[in-house]
Amino acid sequence: MRLTIPEPKIDLYTDGFAVHDKLSRKPTGDKLSELVERIDDPLVIALDGAWGSGKSFFLKCWVGEHLKREGNITQTVYFDAFKHDFLDDPLIALTGAIAGRFEDADDETAQKAWNKAKRVAPALGRAIVRAGVSVATAGLVNKADELADAAIETASRELDGAVAEFWKRENEKRAAMESFRQALVDLTEPDEQKTPSRKLIVVIDELDRCRPDYALALLEVIKHFFKVDGVHFVLGANLNELENSVRKRYGGAVAAAQYLQKFISITVNVPQNQSGFMDFASVQHYRYVIKSLGTGDDWRHLRVLQLLELMPRSTQPSLRDIEKIAACIAISPDVELRNELEYTALAVMTLLSVTRPELFRQTLKSQADLDELLNYFSVTERDGSSVMQDIQGTVFWICQLTQKPEVLITNEQSQWFSSMGLDNNNKHMRRKFLQGIHNKTLALFRLPR
Repeated sequence: MRLTIPEPKIDLYTDGFAVHDKLSRKPTGDKLSELVERIDDPLVIALDGAWGSGKSFFLKCWVGEHLKREGNITQTVYFDAFKHDFLDDPLIALTGAIAGRFEDADDETAQKAWNKAKRVAPALGRAIVRAGVSVATAGLVNKADELADAAIETASRELDGAVAEFWKRENEKRAAMESFRQALVDLTEPDEQKTPSRKLIVVIDELDRCRPDYALALLEVIKHFFKVDGVHFVLGANLNELENSVRKRYGGAVAAAQYLQKFISITVNVPQNQSGFMDFASVQHYRYVIKSLGTGDDWRHLRVLQLLELMPRSTQPSLRDIEKIAACIAISPDVELRNELEYTALAVMTLLSVTRPELFRQTLKSQADLDELLNYFSVTERDGSSVMQDIQGTVFWICQLTQKPEVLITNEQSQWFSSMGLDNNNKHMRRKFLQGIHNKTLALFRLPR
């Protein structure tokens, strides 16, 4: 038995969705492809989704799927920003990644055009942009007041030379930028009407996991250096986390969402499975995970699946949380529980511990808000009219008896719960019900949050 599922082996630029599309996301990929091929203006498209929602998986498949289009001459590039954020200059890293892609694809036309961009990119790096004016007696000068002080103390000839050197550097940077953009234009092979005849699509993944300064610098690079017709970017990012990067960089008072609008043209949400209420992506992924872990039809996993099928779309766990839920079950001791109520209670606690840890802690202490708990699982009080005839009724009574332990239930219901020690004569035991199950299952081994 495994604890984690193996990382999917996706052959970038080759596999596409055919082998890997267990969540039926190819239709969204096709619509994205149609959009970037139809629009010539430079686009920056943000694929927005929470951590663990499958953004990277989708994008790695899509860069290959797009190349399968009939008559395709567009080139796609996949760039993992998080793997490069130890570098200071995102422009150099991105330019190198694009060059490497053209070399691997044996695209001679693109290589020839991009060689020009590679040559001038270093002149546009941060070191050049940040360099100050060099004055003989003052060293590097970065601030205007320092330059003024140096001017008083330095001979006019030396100052004139420093100013000339400053403007020479500025002119070199402007020339380098024009050369860089022209290389991009050449890459798109525009026709007589200056309409690009081929396109470049660069996927920037894991942007929200980068250092805030690197992530925002990368957005600036895209905006200022790559704004050329026929060149599109697709960003894989949790926009809420990216907004946090903006606040960390510029302070909590900044309008982070508005700031990001300067860089992003279109937002696309990570697609949910659309085949029906009972067939959410989380349910499909959980089945795939337990099969990969080699746990088989363990009754504990089956109860989790029942709850996932019950839960509304708004509270469905992310794909990454699904893997953690399955792992929690896998490492917990396989103890024998007494009845359906205990089996389902373990599944309830497992889901809450991963997806809503604070609500889980409150539930364990019989201090949770009952309505919040029932809404999380999409269970209503009507489900409790018949004692445990289905999963909804079972969940209702778990929540009702443990969070409202003083509630007086009917004699018929009380008789049903007497064998479990939860009847009207044992209200004090209701507070200990979940804690007892937790102590012999989930409490022993815990995964990091």
